[in-house]
Amino acid sequence: MKTLLCVAVSWLVFLVIGVSGVQSQGTENYTFLRGPSGAQVCLGRWIPSKDPALPGICDGQLVDVAQFTAISASLTASRLDQMLTSLASIDQKLEINNAQIRQLIETVTNTQASIDQQATQIGELLHERIADIFQALPEEILASDLFKQEIAKLREDILKEVEKVYSARQKPSK
Repeated sequence: MKTLLCVAVSWLVFLVIGVSGVQSQGTENYTFLRGPSGAQVCLGRWIPSKDPALPGICDGQLVDVAQFTAISASLTASRLDQMLTSLASIDQKLEINNAQIRQLIETVTNTQASIDQQATQIGELLHERIADIFQALPEEILASDLFKQEIAKLREDILKEVEKVYSARQKPSK
């Protein structure tokens, strides 16, 4: 990848220098120059000369194209490494978050199962307690058949309500 990037930058520099008939060509923060010693790059501000016969002045470092390509490739590789480190950190944090979410889902599921089990137990206890209370009624109260039928009906109605409340709790809505 780094080699491909170096080749691409070198090709771009060669193309700009070879095609341009001008003494200097500015791109981004760099100025490419053709001089007697070959192609060079001004890594600063290029100040053109007022006299067309004289070259301008580089207010910064003047390097040849090979050095510029090496510097550019090194900086690009460094920035790519920084980005990869950042992405790896994000990936690690996402994995931690996903693990926490899985743990939270498991905890909620276990809590819901525990609540459902408790609701079932409470419903059963209430059912037994209500049945015991009605069975413990004195015989004098149950002597009348009409009264006995009304108490049995009341018992069944109460047990149905208890079952409805606690069985509805066992079936969570999705």
